[in-house]
Amino acid sequence: MKFRYKVIIINIFLLSITLGIVGFILMQRTYRITMDSAVKSAVTTNNLVQSSVEYSLLDIINSSEERIKTGLPSIGKTVYSGMISGEERLIIRYNDEYVYLSCPYSDNFDYLEKNSFFDFSGDTMKNYMILREDDRVFIYVTSYSGMGENALNVITGQDITDIDLFMRETIANYRNMTIIILSSSTLLLYIISRLLTRPLEQLSTTTDSFANGDYSIRSHIKSSDEVGNLSERFNSMADSVEDHVEELNDMIHRREQFVADFTHEIKTPMTSIIGYADTMRSLELSHEEQQTALNYIFSEGKRLEAMSMKLFDLLYLKDHPIEMLDISTAVLAKNVTTSITPLMEASGISLKYDIEPAVIKGDQALLETVFINLLDNSRKASSAGGTVEFIGKSISSETSNPDKEKCLYRFTVKDYGIGISDEDKKKIFDEFLMADKSRTRAAGGAGLGMSLVSVILSRHNTSPEIESTLGEGTSIYIDFEIIRSES
Repeated sequence: MKFRYKVIIINIFLLSITLGIVGFILMQRTYRITMDSAVKSAVTTNNLVQSSVEYSLLDIINSSEERIKTGLPSIGKTVYSGMISGEERLIIRYNDEYVYLSCPYSDNFDYLEKNSFFDFSGDTMKNYMILREDDRVFIYVTSYSGMGENALNVITGQDITDIDLFMRETIANYRNMTIIILSSSTLLLYIISRLLTRPLEQLSTTTDSFANGDYSIRSHIKSSDEVGNLSERFNSMADSVEDHVEELNDMIHRREQFVADFTHEIKTPMTSIIGYADTMRSLELSHEEQQTALNYIFSEGKRLEAMSMKLFDLLYLKDHPIEMLDISTAVLAKNVTTSITPLMEASGISLKYDIEPAVIKGDQALLETVFINLLDNSRKASSAGGTVEFIGKSISSETSNPDKEKCLYRFTVKDYGIGISDEDKKKIFDEFLMADKSRTRAAGGAGLGMSLVSVILSRHNTSPEIESTLGEGTSIYIDFEIIRSES
């Protein structure tokens, strides 16, 4: 069931209950007030008639019982004709016998007899009862007068049909009015609920489209209420989801590209290895030709080994903890420069380094891998005769406490080579990116070194900062917290 219909049903139900209770209380109060007034009028009339009958009996009160009995009808007739209109009724009952009736005897009189109408208790000398006769309604009031051992009952009947009709019409009018109010309210509630729920329906439609894959769709509901806030939050969520979807699609694309490139990287040396091995197996080669083939098989095999080890390191570091120990920056730099210097010299590139002694926390072997990869990339990006700089020094960094400064140690790897484009800078540490495939392959790599650098640094709770200009060179900064100074 739609929300708007629930709103309509609940409101109409509550309105019906309210109108019913209010109407019932109002009708009951009106009926009670009206009937109390009618009863008082009927009792007053009965008092007057009783007084008249008793006054007329004064002349014969001391007569015999038989004379009283025969005189009451004429007294009743006289009183009835003189004091009560033709619409009213007068009945005189003497010793349980009706001696005068202004109307024909009916079953109602039997009903009065059977329902204690003539039973008087205590000081109560009057009783009344409301009876319906065909299409008319009467209030019967009876009085009791003791005449020695005899009992005289003067009964008056007052027609209250008009009052009954008035109450019936009032109830009918209220019922019709209630129906009109409920009908009008239903229509009005439908219009209001439709206006109120239309934005929700629009948002629902937008959500369905979004769920079906249209990530560009947005809600255009503008309001200052909760629906407007929900619309804004939906748009924020949609922006976030769309960005993540684009990132995932881009990652999937780059993953597929990486798999294709890496497959090609493996295929190239494998083809050469198989080719040279088959040549040596099937042909007679000179010693020099054999050495050339073996050297090529060896170098390509080492490159395959290096690629597989880097892939293993990437996978291993993501799922295993590392041991953080004190590291001397001087010792770390010495090991790195010792490893990278032969490659620099072979490429005709100068390595300049200036390392300030300090102690930092980390895994020395992994950090050596980081700086060897960074320096090797700088070597690959530089031309013969170029220079690569490796610098380490302490710096000050602001903290949340304005009275204190945090001491950091910054490593800088700088070259003056080909540089990195702004687009590649954003993705250079992505494990599925090979920014320059031809240069990477020519230098004997597979584009995994920078990915390994990113993973290692993230495990050390730091990250590289890159500044680069195409054609001018690249600077990479990495900061660590200083444990203590070292002389």
